[in-house]
Amino acid sequence: MNYDVRREHQGDRFYRQGDTRSADPSTVAHLVRSGVLVEAAKGGRKAEPKPENKAEPKPSNKAGS
Repeated sequence: MNYDVRREHQGDRFYRQGDTRSADPSTVAHLVRSGVLVEAAKGGRKAEPKPENKAEPKPSNKAGS
C-alpha cells in the first residue's frame, strides 16, 4: 500500500515530507496513528493550486476606460 509522508522519518531509508512510501499496513500502523504517514489517494495526486502573486498589478477595469 502507498502512503504520503507528512513528516520526515527514518524507515528502511530516510523519507522526506512529500515523498511516497510503499509499506505493509501492519508495519506502519504506528506511523499512520501518529500522523507521520497518510494513505495515498487512489486516483493519484491533484495539482496544487497556483500561488497568488501579490506583486502583480491588478488588471484595469475595461468598462471604466
